[in-house]
Amino acid sequence: MTPIRTALLALSLAAAPSLVFAADAAPAGLKDCPPFETLRQLEADKIAAKQLKPLDTPPTQPALHQELLAMMKRDQDARSNAAASAKANGGRPDQPFILAIFQADQDNSSRMRELVEAGQFPSPKQVGRDGIRAAWLIAAHSERDPELQGKLLKLLEPLAKSGDLVPQDFALLSDKISVANGEPQRYGTQFRAVGGINHPQPIADFDSLEARRADAGMLTMREYGCLLQQFHGIPVDLTPLTPAATTPAK
Repeated sequence: MTPIRTALLALSLAAAPSLVFAADAAPAGLKDCPPFETLRQLEADKIAAKQLKPLDTPPTQPALHQELLAMMKRDQDARSNAAASAKANGGRPDQPFILAIFQADQDNSSRMRELVEAGQFPSPKQVGRDGIRAAWLIAAHSERDPELQGKLLKLLEPLAKSGDLVPQDFALLSDKISVANGEPQRYGTQFRAVGGINHPQPIADFDSLEARRADAGMLTMREYGCLLQQFHGIPVDLTPLTPAATTPAK
């Protein structure tokens, strides 16, 4: 699996912190789930099936293309190094690796803001589809600049519709931004643990949710819930939270 695909899986699973339950006190949650590795492979297969072929012509802005790929590599290297540090230190990465992620995100976001404000956000013809994917990853990791994230979402949406951005990528970014803005998500990728149970954040037009997920090449909500449940060790209830349940108590 390529690093960017691993990053997407990691993003899609980042719904809540892990909890540990006693072996003799199995929590409530989804029952009869397929094995974790089966579900993870199914999601990887769905992602692979939606992968985009490179364009037939080389990028018309090769310097910007290479810059975007370098920004993506810095993003991925910082996170890979932190993951390796966490694995070596019982789950907690050393502080310099955490700071490296923050610095990479800040630098990448700042450069992307320069392009957006100058009206130079690239097209697939200019930087290739891999350059657009790099821009998506930078957008996904620009949480500390929500205004920029919102602008990037609007710029990436037509590219998802035209087939120049993987639909799962756009769905995940769309949900992350909606939830951050206190709005209902559309694809059900974002969860929150309440009272020891992991629930989807509020979902817009719930009756059409599975159709939207299928169109984007995503797991069903039950499959996704089973994946999250086994990954985090937190029981999952697929009943979406209400907006009131997501408002922090004053």
